[in-house]
Amino acid sequence: MRLERAVYCAAHAGFPAEAPLGGGAAVARLLEQEWRRTGRSELEMITPAVLGAGAPTGFDLAEFDERRYAAFCRDFSAAATRRILEHDPRTTAVLVNDISEAPDFAALERAGFRIVTIYHVDVVAYIARIYLRGIAGPRTLVSLWRGLERTGAARLAPLILRLIFQRQAESVRHSAAIVVPSSGMKRTLLECWPEAREERIHVLPWGAPPQDAAADDGDAEALRREFGVEKGERILLALSRISPEKGQDLLLESLLEWERARGAGVPAVRLFICGAPAYMQGRAHMARLQKLAARLRRIRADFPGHATGARKQAFFRMADVYVFASRHESYGLTLMEALAAGLPVVAVESDGTRDIVRPEFGVLVPRRDARGELWRAVEALLADEPRRKAMGEAARRFAAERPFAEAAQRLAEIVEGGSQQRDS
Repeated sequence: MRLERAVYCAAHAGFPAEAPLGGGAAVARLLEQEWRRTGRSELEMITPAVLGAGAPTGFDLAEFDERRYAAFCRDFSAAATRRILEHDPRTTAVLVNDISEAPDFAALERAGFRIVTIYHVDVVAYIARIYLRGIAGPRTLVSLWRGLERTGAARLAPLILRLIFQRQAESVRHSAAIVVPSSGMKRTLLECWPEAREERIHVLPWGAPPQDAAADDGDAEALRREFGVEKGERILLALSRISPEKGQDLLLESLLEWERARGAGVPAVRLFICGAPAYMQGRAHMARLQKLAARLRRIRADFPGHATGARKQAFFRMADVYVFASRHESYGLTLMEALAAGLPVVAVESDGTRDIVRPEFGVLVPRRDARGELWRAVEALLADEPRRKAMGEAARRFAAERPFAEAAQRLAEIVEGGSQQRDS
């Protein structure tokens, strides 16, 4: 293939970082910046702007309910497909950033396009973990869906479910390559989809995002004054969108257990949960978090909202320990940012954290007893300043050895068709 152009189809791209759209949007923004900087080939971004005057804002997307989001997926997919088909498949490759919002995979393959698909999240696995609480695994859900398809009953399912299952099947069937950020995601895809081919699935960890240009302006002391942080208080930081899969409730419930277990022995601790409610369950989850936080007696919890740029870096500088309590996590960009900032981490076990966290800079808590183990890991770290310092230095080294630019270069090679299977 003589690649002249890469068309990057990204339903959450083209918005400011202030919109709380999650890791897929962040990766799209970082890839666009890196590829335009290096100028490997002509890059065209297909974003919701393709919808014209009716295009939603990033803040709109974060507030959509299931029905409105499904309609957006359908409309964006159709518009993106039309735009891509205007190009010459002999010189154009297509990179797909989202699954349910994706263009028509079959139509693009028939036209001769090379398609590379990024899985930021396996939505079927997400449904199994978050909505069904592990009662049925993703493989079972795929089998059930295919049974519905055979009987014709799938046509009666809500549009959002049809988009999730059908698009995921089409992506596996028609993509020349699939990119996932963790080895666990690859295993799940291979277990669920018999048509998935191992050699086409590339495990590509994103690494640490480049430091924001405004990072040096991050003033931790100003934050301390803003929130009235007292001398001697230890700072726990959690940073992600407010959504059930991110596990902020697990963290708060664990801290409540800490207070019950230790009483007056709990040290002076402040918890900052940075992020904004996003997507279908975000608002309800935020209300639950605020109720849990109100029950804390010795630990003070704050919700500063979505933090970006210098303000985000200031939170990293102020913190003593970064806590990553996600129930379902494909990778963890903010986890890598925390490591780059030199923070020791406590994380709940997931596909993403298993591939990232090492004993020299972090504690990995088993998912089955996260409430009981999170506070114990936090307590031990807060009581041992030399250990925290050594772990922070190891964290910084680990992140520095894994720059995002290397992942962007390897992905460009995959898009161009010149990369052999190589799991990191």
